[in-house]
Amino acid sequence: MAIPTAAGALPHDPRLDDAAPPRVRAGWALFDMRVATGRLAGTAAAAAAACKTSNGRDVLVSLRRVATPPACSLVQLYTDDDVSEEPTVVSADGDLLIHMVIALVGTFFTEELSLHSFFVYNTNPESPSLLFLPPPPSDWKAQPGETGIARKGNEFVVANLRTHNDVVDVATMREVEVAVLWLYRSSSSTRQWETKQLAMPHNPEKGLVEFEWNTDTVFSFRGFICWVDFHRGILYCDVFSPDGPELGFLRFPGIEMWRGDREFPNMYRTVSTCRGHLRFVDVDDGRFRSTGRDDEDNVGGYGSDDEVRHENDNYDVCTITTWTLRMPEFEWEEDASLLLTELSSLPSYQDSPLPRAVPIFPIVDMQENNIVHFVMNVPGFLGKAWMVTVDMKDKSLVQYALYENPVEAKNCGGYDLSNVFLDIPFVSTQLFH
Repeated sequence: MAIPTAAGALPHDPRLDDAAPPRVRAGWALFDMRVATGRLAGTAAAAAAACKTSNGRDVLVSLRRVATPPACSLVQLYTDDDVSEEPTVVSADGDLLIHMVIALVGTFFTEELSLHSFFVYNTNPESPSLLFLPPPPSDWKAQPGETGIARKGNEFVVANLRTHNDVVDVATMREVEVAVLWLYRSSSSTRQWETKQLAMPHNPEKGLVEFEWNTDTVFSFRGFICWVDFHRGILYCDVFSPDGPELGFLRFPGIEMWRGDREFPNMYRTVSTCRGHLRFVDVDDGRFRSTGRDDEDNVGGYGSDDEVRHENDNYDVCTITTWTLRMPEFEWEEDASLLLTELSSLPSYQDSPLPRAVPIFPIVDMQENNIVHFVMNVPGFLGKAWMVTVDMKDKSLVQYALYENPVEAKNCGGYDLSNVFLDIPFVSTQLFH
């Protein structure tokens, strides 16, 4: 059913049929991290590429759906190998996407001992390719989802960062926090991963103190791979530097260095690029501020007690703020700030079917300045979700449309999930440039 366009809505695009290849468009795409598995119903597949798994079995990857953001694009993967976990899109830079498959062969492994198989997928429809990366070294103890990719010309680097504690004084058992970086370079003649131990750029005045870092997401920016802790900032590394990798730290603006329960900050913050500039978005309803929690809540923040707290309790004081990183000064500059009540008071909003809810999972538009997209859930069990587009500078509702779940079917265990958002972050990337 079409959504009324009088209120600024977009038509509800029909789901693409598996038998038809998607229409590939230039620009940017918003990928669901989940990957559809199995064979396509039809014979055609867009940007299809194949290679072998770590066990010498076939794997075929293609674009099942490419949609104009904020609608989701989806990758399809088929393999006749045994897979212990669902394949996932973990990172992207331009046409290059990293996919991860954890395969179990013969004997049982725990997740920590499973073999992480990474594939770099070039989605360019003119020359798609799929490259299986050699297995990481035996000392690999990192989370696959903390892996990033950066490209420079025809070269690319895949990197994973993990922090751990090193004992520097056996007598006192004093520890320091260090970082271990695993690197795979496409230009390497050995086709092996490198392992490097790096110093953490701790600076309490800037908000980076020992033993508190936690990676929430990874992205690339101008040849740097950036690991993000949404409660602190960005650890960045020039993986193409001829002098070798070194970590730097950039604090996020306008946020409290939160030391309470982490919850899931990806739901309320994002950092991404728009036309070559780095932008940070914060949806602030007080949950990550010590002044914003009730005294009855636990000392670390909302935490587990937050389960009984309605997400929209602080709707009236919720503020959305955007910043841009000014270069070469390396300083954040505030672009716009919008009270949620300013948005919901607009006639176009009041005339719409949009719920009175705190928007989640902000998405930086990679082509249009001042444009931010959000997910907005209808309260209730398996409530429908909306994709909402806002012009932060003009403080206007640009458009909205029902969220289309690209993976789950309408009848999934007796439930209709076709418009249900399952709180899975997106992966944004420029395509075909």
